[in-house]
Formats: sequence, structure tokens, C-alpha cells
Amino acid sequence: MLKIIKIYLALSALLVLVCSCTDDEGNYNYNQINEIKATGIEASYTAYTGEKLKITPNLNATLDDSTDPDRYTYEWVAINPVKLVMDSKTVIGTNKNFDAELKLPPAKYTVYYFVKDKVTGITWKHEPFTLNVVSSIYEGWMIIGDVDGKPRLDMISILPGVATPRIITDVLDAAGSALKLTGKAVDVECFNQPISSPLIYGIYVTTTENGTARLDPDSFGWTLAQNLAYETVGGSLPTNFGVDFMKSNGSGENLIYSKGDIYYYYRVLQIKYGLPQNKLESETKTFYAAPFIAENGGTFGTPVFYDQTARRFVRYSTSKGTCAPMPPVTGSDTALDWNNTNSDLVYMTTSAFNQDENFAVLKNLTSGKFNLLRFNRALAQVYYKEILNAPDFGKATKFAVSPDSGYLFYAVGGKLYEYDNGTQTAKLMLDKGAEEITYINFNPRATNKTKYLIVGSYGTTGKLELYEVPPVNGNLILLNKYEGLCKIVDVAYRGR
Repeated sequence: MLKIIKIYLALSALLVLVCSCTDDEGNYNYNQINEIKATGIEASYTAYTGEKLKITPNLNATLDDSTDPDRYTYEWVAINPVKLVMDSKTVIGTNKNFDAELKLPPAKYTVYYFVKDKVTGITWKHEPFTLNVVSSIYEGWMIIGDVDGKPRLDMISILPGVATPRIITDVLDAAGSALKLTGKAVDVECFNQPISSPLIYGIYVTTTENGTARLDPDSFGWTLAQNLAYETVGGSLPTNFGVDFMKSNGSGENLIYSKGDIYYYYRVLQIKYGLPQNKLESETKTFYAAPFIAENGGTFGTPVFYDQTARRFVRYSTSKGTCAPMPPVTGSDTALDWNNTNSDLVYMTTSAFNQDENFAVLKNLTSGKFNLLRFNRALAQVYYKEILNAPDFGKATKFAVSPDSGYLFYAVGGKLYEYDNGTQTAKLMLDKGAEEITYINFNPRATNKTKYLIVGSYGTTGKLELYEVPPVNGNLILLNKYEGLCKIVDVAYRGR
């Protein structure tokens, strides 16, 4: 009997439910809402980092009289599938149309376009599309300088199969790098095997406030742990340590100069930057090194420094980590006493000329005259004479030595001269008028461009030019010109 009663009650409840539903039929009003669908978005796009991408979707709204131009908000979201979830999302735009430079590292992204109707509160997500961001920073000239008193890194990007190089101003921003430059521009350098790790290429950027930072060679990404200070023995240098310049003789070997001190790194023997190397093995204190280094073959030769206080050249032993006096030479009109020059060092470099000769320009303290010294890898002096017939040489601010002819180039204001030490005369090669020549050099690591003279100048914007240097004092031949750059302080070549 109890079982029958339970069945009866269950059937009664079901009957009431069915009746209730039947009675409520037609009591609800089902109103349509504004639906949005976008067209005009392709299934995939390919673009370079730092390049402007434009996408103009058409929004088809079912219930919108178009009287409220601010009815919608927009969001373009790029998802990098190879990153962790928390790091994979990047909002790249918040306007109806996407019309901006891509500041994303190279990768294949899935991009979502969201449109929120502020009236209904509903967000519509449209079919995602693929965005393939290709590196625009593959190879080319790296240029650091200042714009309106602030440092900036520019790049002349050379891409495989693309005839015309691309000028990328503020390449760190274009690449989405976390490194924000502050202070004043100082130095940029690129060389192989920069640290004792699997990393095979190094790009170093220096400003007065950032110190020296190493960029990821492909994405230009950066974290604080990539600063040069972290490449030292036991963190012997401060976090914001910065170089004045670097000199890399070859892969995995580097000399850096900073405020009178010189440090050394050698990958093969796992030698890291540590104590200053500008110290004679017979002395207890370091000497103040002049801001020049003749790398002179590195481990395959003998790097040469200049003791600015004692006014003497010294030879550096890469194995000992100390310096020693130069071989004795009796001073004369055709030879310089290495250990008592009575001169200030104005310029010194190692050139590819004549199997890597070293060039040094000195100003005699007694006579005030300028002399040119050339010496080879074995530290034998091959030339020492006064610099004659060189207009405004004492006002020169920039120097460079041709690897082909051994011509000494020097810049004074907007004028560029070529000094031939054979004839002991200088020839005016460029006159840029009111423009200032801010940089000249030859780059031994520039792919197929090692013999080209690089000239950086500044008028209203920065300009970089490449010249061929003909023999027999022939006029310079302009090969390439790039404008719209920063006021150039230093130039390096990012090779492949």
C-alpha cells in the first residue's frame, strides 16, 4: 500500500508540472539583441617587426542606428602559443581599425578581435587569424646616437632577398624590447661568442645611465641579467657598469675600456672580465690608460696600451693579465722611444693595412707638433714622421685608417681630410658645410663592406654614408646614403 501511495504522489506532481508549463506558454517576450559580425579580416597576415600593419574591418551590426559613435570598445589581442599562458597574451591595439607598427618579437601569433557593445554589455569575439611576425633585424648596421638629448638605437636592416635596406628608427621600441635607453649614447658593438655560454653572438649597447647591456641577438630582448656586469668574475663590477668602447680581435676575445681601466675576456680559456689589466707586472698600482687600444692580433700578437700618466706605450700579456715595458728603442727623428715619448696620445688603432699594422698619432709636449707612428705585430716600428701639410689637424675630433691604402682620415667640423703619410700631405675629401661630421671609421666585421669608409654626419637629422676609397688620393665614391637617423655616436655591424 505504501508503495502505491508513493507512485500516486509522483504522478500527481508530474501532472501539475506539465499543466504549469502549458499555462505559462506565451507569457515570455523574446527580444532580439544587437549582433556584430566583422568582415574584411584576412585569415592570415605576414609582416616584419617594426613594420606598420593596417587592417580595416567592416562591422555589420544587426540593431544599431549608428547615432552613437562611442557605442563600442575594441581590443586586438595577440597570443604567442609557444609561451607560458601568463606571458602569452599581448594587447596590440584598442581601436576599431588596426593601424600601427608591430612591436612583437618574431613568432607566429593567433590574433583575436574583440568588440564590446556598451549598450548590451556583450563582447563579441570574431574568428581568430594568424599573424606571422618576421624578424626585420636579421642583419645590418647598428647605429647609436642621440635625438633631442636622449639616446636612441637605429638600424639599417639588410634582409635576405630584399634589394633595398630598411631604416628602422628606435629599433628597440620597434622590436618590443624591454630595454629603454636613458642618459647619453656611448657605444654599440657586435661580435661573435661574447660570453662563456652557448650564446654565439653578442650585441652590446651602452649609455651613460643604462651601462652596457647585451641584447638577445635575434629578438633584441633584454633582462637585467644581460648587463655586462653579469659577465664578470664574482660580480666584480657594478650592475650599471658601462664601457667607453670595446675592441674585439676575433671570436671569443674582447678588450673593454672604461674610465682609464682596461678589462679582458677570452672564451677559449674561460677568462672573464675581472681586475683591471692596465698594470705593469713590476708595479703594484694600475696606471691610467689612454682611451685607445691597439689589439694587435690579440692572443696571436701583443695588444698595446698607453700609460697616459707616464706617457709610455706598454705591451699586454693575455696569459699573465699584466703589462710589460716595450722593447727599448733609442729615440731619434725616425724612431720613438716607447718608454719616454714626451707626448700625448691623440689616436691609436690596429688596421688591416699591410698585414695588420698599428697606427698612433702623438702630440709632442715640447714642440706641439704631431707625429704619426706605425708599428707591426712584432712591435717593430716601421714609420715615424711628423704630420705635415695637414690643415686644422690640431682641431681634428675623429680619425680612421684605410685598410687598403693606409690613408689616415680625420674630420674637422664638416670637413673630411685624407692624409697620405707617403707624401706627407692631406687632401680635402668632403666638405659638408654647416653639417657636423660626428663619426668616421672602417668596420672589419661588416660583411662585404670592410673596406668602405663610414661617415656619420648631422644637420637636422643624422646621416650615414658609405664610401669607396680609391688609390692614389682619388676622390671618394659614394656607394650608399641613409638619412633620418639619430645624431650618430657609434656604429657597428650586426653580421650573420
